[in-house]
Amino acid sequence: MTAPAWWIFSGRKLLIRDDAFEGERRTGLLPVVPLDLDASLELRIEVPPVGLGLRAEPAQALHAPEPPDPPPGFQWVELRAAAAALDDDAFRRAGRAWQFLEWRRTHRFCGVCGAPTAPGPRGALQCPACDHLHFPRLSPAVIVVVHRGDEIMLGRNPAFPEGMFSTLAGFVEPGESLEAAVHREIREEADVEVAPPVYFGSQPWPFPHSLMVGFFAEWRSGAPRPADGELEAVGWFHRSDLPRLPGSVSIARHLIERWREGLLPG
Repeated sequence: MTAPAWWIFSGRKLLIRDDAFEGERRTGLLPVVPLDLDASLELRIEVPPVGLGLRAEPAQALHAPEPPDPPPGFQWVELRAAAAALDDDAFRRAGRAWQFLEWRRTHRFCGVCGAPTAPGPRGALQCPACDHLHFPRLSPAVIVVVHRGDEIMLGRNPAFPEGMFSTLAGFVEPGESLEAAVHREIREEADVEVAPPVYFGSQPWPFPHSLMVGFFAEWRSGAPRPADGELEAVGWFHRSDLPRLPGSVSIARHLIERWREGLLPG
């Protein structure tokens, strides 16, 4: 019987094979045994199964100021960059593994009474002192294609790679609906008003623990400008002259491609 593949992280860097970026993306990029790599082991967990097609998988995190030297034939790659080598299913599994490792790392003590936590029922961490249950954190965010005929509104965050623009996005605030978050985010970031948004789909996104909920929204009024300082540039781009876009694994790219192909809902 084949041993299960381990997801092995050091910080947000994933251990993958050297040949991961050669040819088409594929899933067989992982070592099949846990590795200590002469570094102190921070966490070793079994990532629980969930939904359809996600099975229980082992994962480990190494603790070191810098990633230790990888074993022969492997390299450390930032999880976001690894999206270029992993197919959609593998990237989703890798992101899920990292989110569980990060949740366990940041919830070692109870937020109610401060006592050390321990594994509890239903996949939670439980405080043995006050019995409080801590479940993995999930932060919903909206991501929106604002369109106007053959033009799309895209913004540039200062943290993006050179020349890249993307759809506008933001976290949902407490007490706010997804639709209200769309209107608020577009208004706050670009000083633009949009029509009622139309749902597209969603994507779990491990940066750090988001659920991205995608929408299309038709422009109604306003000239786009960086309104709240979060974006360094925002503007209209014609269908035939788009800038550098996010990677193909992201829901932002799926939204843009759907719009570019003229496949808007409704």
